[in-house]
Amino acid sequence: MTIAEQISDMHQKGITFHYTEEQDVSRFLKYNNYYFKLKSYGKNYDNYISTEKKGQYLNLDFSYLQELSTLDMYLRKTIIAMALDIEHALKTQLLYDLSANDAEDGYSIVRKYLSADYMRVKSLHDKIGKSAATDLIQKRQNNDDCYALWEIVEVISFGEFIELYQLYYSLYPSKNNDFSSYLWSIKFLRNAAAHNNCLLNSLKAPYSISIHKTKDILFEISKIKTISQKSREKWMANPVIHDFVILVYVYLRLIKSHGIKQSGIDNLHWLFNERMLKHKEYFQKNNTITESYNFVVKIVNYFCNKYRK
Repeated sequence: MTIAEQISDMHQKGITFHYTEEQDVSRFLKYNNYYFKLKSYGKNYDNYISTEKKGQYLNLDFSYLQELSTLDMYLRKTIIAMALDIEHALKTQLLYDLSANDAEDGYSIVRKYLSADYMRVKSLHDKIGKSAATDLIQKRQNNDDCYALWEIVEVISFGEFIELYQLYYSLYPSKNNDFSSYLWSIKFLRNAAAHNNCLLNSLKAPYSISIHKTKDILFEISKIKTISQKSREKWMANPVIHDFVILVYVYLRLIKSHGIKQSGIDNLHWLFNERMLKHKEYFQKNNTITESYNFVVKIVNYFCNKYRK
């Protein structure tokens, strides 16, 4: 489709242009976002069912799609930044716990990890020539792949690190430091954000996947008196919302650096309490968007206040 055909297609689908000139629409589609991705946010809107407008969107303007795509961009950046901080903090915490563990020398845990699945060794070898740690990998390859824990955490991917992290804390349980049950949710969300996948186009049920809700998080949210059980059950069934709530919770509980944590809190406050409200009038008629926002912002503000220190 040419851009002119894309605009025509939007007209046919009932998308209005009350706030935007056609030349601005063309410019946005050319330089900011492509049509297929932009129109995916329309999944949050209802369609006419039984009138002459059957199939057309109900109360959807091009500016609403623009705003959702912009908010999605800010959300993805926030997720990536927080996930990177979490990954660094997890490694720091793991190595600190190792240093205080007389039962572990830092080598035996890695041998257990690598020997459990040959593909883990192959994955390391496959990184040769593709990783900044190529010299280390080659050196260890010539020494029976004998890594110390503090070496291998700098080489493996986040998903591989999660497996190693879970192995360590299964062998050496820690009530306060084990975030194992949350980490796959963070990984899935980070990967989606890093691949520029749309996140705010899937607010409306039914969802493409079903999830196993994390009981600890549900219990934590149940303490928020302004969120009903019905609302909690409804919105925590949304995979993106569920995983984002976990991301915020782990970030605020795990990060120990006051400066880093405060920066994360400031960014969350700006995004949810300022930027997302900039054009709140766009979404007043969309219950899916307003209800999901109200649910998440209450949790974000509650967690930020509770775990600020």
